[in-house]
Formats: sequence, C-alpha cells, structure tokens
Amino acid sequence: MFRFESWAVLFPLIPVVVLGWILVKRNRAPRAGIRFSGFLMAFAPTSPREWLYRVIKWFPLAALVLLVLALARPQLGKLYEKQDVKGIDIVLCLDISSSMKAMDLKPDRFQVARETLLNFVDGRPYDRMAYIPFSAYAITRCPLTTDHKMLKQLIAETKLGSIEDGTAIGMAIATAVNRLRTSKAKSKVIILATDGMNNRGNIDPRSASELAQTLGIRIYAVGVGTTGYAEMPQPGPFGTVRTVKVPVQIDEDMLKEITSKTGGAYFRATNAEKLKAIYSIIDRMEKTKIEVKKFALWRDIYSYILWSALVILLSFFFVREIVLRVKQ
Repeated sequence: MFRFESWAVLFPLIPVVVLGWILVKRNRAPRAGIRFSGFLMAFAPTSPREWLYRVIKWFPLAALVLLVLALARPQLGKLYEKQDVKGIDIVLCLDISSSMKAMDLKPDRFQVARETLLNFVDGRPYDRMAYIPFSAYAITRCPLTTDHKMLKQLIAETKLGSIEDGTAIGMAIATAVNRLRTSKAKSKVIILATDGMNNRGNIDPRSASELAQTLGIRIYAVGVGTTGYAEMPQPGPFGTVRTVKVPVQIDEDMLKEITSKTGGAYFRATNAEKLKAIYSIIDRMEKTKIEVKKFALWRDIYSYILWSALVILLSFFFVREIVLRVKQ
C-alpha cells in the first residue's frame, strides 16, 4: 500500500511540470540545418561532452520534483487485522471412575468422552479453559489457560484408575467453582461429563450448584452411556479379560436440577455421535464474541527520496564544475 500523507504539498508540482514542458518545447524548437522529428532525436549529441551537458541540465528540475514529493510524505503501509476477543472461561470436568470402562460406547465410554473433549477444545481457540478429572475426589490438572496445546496434552494423558475409585460429582463442581471464583469473564461455564451417581466427597452436587448459581456460573451436564445394563471388561483367569453385563445408573434427576438451577442444561449421550452433537450444541449456546478491526501501519519513506535528490544535486555540481567545467 502506498499513499502521500500531505496531498496538498503536491500542488507546487504544477508549475514545475509547466517549466519542464517549456524546456522540452525549447529543445524541440527548429534548428538550422536538416530538420528531424521525434522527441529523443532532439537530444542527439554531436559529442559525448555535449550529450552529458544536455542530460545534467535536467538534474536540478528532477531534484526539485523529488523535494516536493518528499514534502508530501510518501508512505508505505501494511494492512493488519486485530481481533478483539471476548471469550468465555470454561472448566471441563471429566468422570474417570471405573464405570467409564463400560463398552456401550465404542470402544468405551472413557475414550469416546476424552476424544470428544479434545475436539471441543480445538473448536474454541479463544476461550480460557481448565481441566478437572474426578472420581472419588477431584483434582485440577490444568488451571484456566489459553495454552490449549498443553491442555490437550493433559487431557490425552488422563487414564482411568489414576484416582481412587468413586464418583464425587459435588466435589468436581465445587473445585470448578473455585477455579472460576475470581474470573473476570462475563460468561463462566462448567461442563460436567459423568456416567454415574454421586457417592463420594464431602460436598453434595446440589450445594455445589448453589455456589455456582451465586457466582453466575452455568453448568452443562452430559450423562455418558445407556441405562440398564452395559458390557464391562473384567479380569479373567490366567491374565485374560472377559466382558460381563453390569447394571449402570445415572442420577438424571439430580443433574437436571443442578443444571436448570444455574441456567445451564442437561444432555444424555447414548452413543458417540450423540455425544459429539451435544458438545456442538453447547458450543453454539456459549458463543465467543469476536470483533475484527482492520488497520494499517504506515512507514515514512521520504528520507530515501531526499537522499536521492541530494545525490542528483551533488552529481549535477560535480559534472558541471569538475567534468565539464562550465564557465559562467
């Protein structure tokens, strides 16, 4: 991009152009001898010395033009875009209790839930996120951050059995609320993925949800898996693994209550496709506001033109006084 910062300064170029036109007309005036046509032929020298003289007499005019152009402050610019992002602070809570081994979602609930969580993180590059896995208790594996590469690595490294078994939904919510307590974001969200009923922890889910409600934090809960019975891998004889059908339960009434209380929502995912669709719904419900502002950064280049004018003037005086030795 190119522009002149002060266009008005270019008006003095009009008389300069007129002067140049007069000089051209004078050089093209009829001469004694054989006439010839063409602008360039008018400069045909009879000797190298005469050719040099005819060229350098244009140097002061060229320097004057460059000085006027420099006064107009020519600038080169580059267009930039600035994104004003008003993101959302989100805490991701993932149930890693032993029941997440159930194979009603293929290959199992945990792997599908973890993979879906990773995709969700990819889809929200501008939000701060935290990650809290939980079973018998909840631990903060990652505080609120925009470093999604590190966040995804910690989620991917999560394994079942890394925490004592159990399902402490209340503790997961309370830990997430504590992470969002000092947040300055306008929207604060907890996404809770679980497949069981609260059976561990010192804080029950309803009390924890009241804390969230007080702080303006919305809770979205996702019930992972089918109801009734689900296949579960169990160790067999001689190091083998066998699958058995075990009863599975999700306290849907409790999850619906705590989500509606905070202005969130409860969803049930009975297969991998539905789980992905649920996260897409949450993504649409909690939109990040992005404002794009375009602006240009300009850089002055008049100094190069001034140097060029100076070189031309010095060349003029050098050739005129030293090479040609023109007498006044």
